[in-house]
Amino acid sequence: MFDAGLREFNAGRYFEAHDIWEDFWHQLNGPDRRFLQGLIQLAVGAYHHEMDNPAGARSLWGRSIAKLEEYPGEHWGIDRGAWVEWINGYLSAWDGAPHPEQLSFNEQLFPSYLPLAPD
Repeated sequence: MFDAGLREFNAGRYFEAHDIWEDFWHQLNGPDRRFLQGLIQLAVGAYHHEMDNPAGARSLWGRSIAKLEEYPGEHWGIDRGAWVEWINGYLSAWDGAPHPEQLSFNEQLFPSYLPLAPD
């Protein structure tokens, strides 16, 4: 179930990834449940970004990063480092912008997938 959500996320279908992961999240117990919740929020934030809702993206990514940073850089076989770095930069820019709702995204730097950690 996790892999199916990861495939959707990496294909840029963030809302679909969220749906799959949320179903899995309801079945999961233990400390990894919070990690999965962070990934769900990451996916929904990316969906808000696509829908041109920067305030929604900022809100979800802020909650996501707080959870994802509790885990090692390579957890569950994925390397979430590029996302953590990008979101931290985005949140810093948002917090320092006079009109953050007008903050533009640099699509070239937007990490659109969660890479697998090297073996």
